[in-house]
Amino acid sequence: MAEVSDVKNELIEISKTIDDVGEAFSAEKTRIEALSAQLGALPTVHADVLAEIDLYTPTGPFETLAQDEKAKLTTEFVALKAAIDAVIAEF
Repeated sequence: MAEVSDVKNELIEISKTIDDVGEAFSAEKTRIEALSAQLGALPTVHADVLAEIDLYTPTGPFETLAQDEKAKLTTEFVALKAAIDAVIAEF
């Protein structure tokens, strides 16, 4: 049979682990929310160049490349933003 002090020490260790994990979880939630905000700001931060690319007529390699890259980045942005927001919704 375990000593009373051993049981008490184990309970203290369990409590500390729960507290540590809870604090880490809260910190991660805050970090993920900040990442979502940072990602969500991209269309506003880069609005001018995105609007300019929208006006391009793909008559040359640069314009075509810019439009293709914007389309690729838009797809990546939408997927990543949705994934991050889904994680946040689970919190």
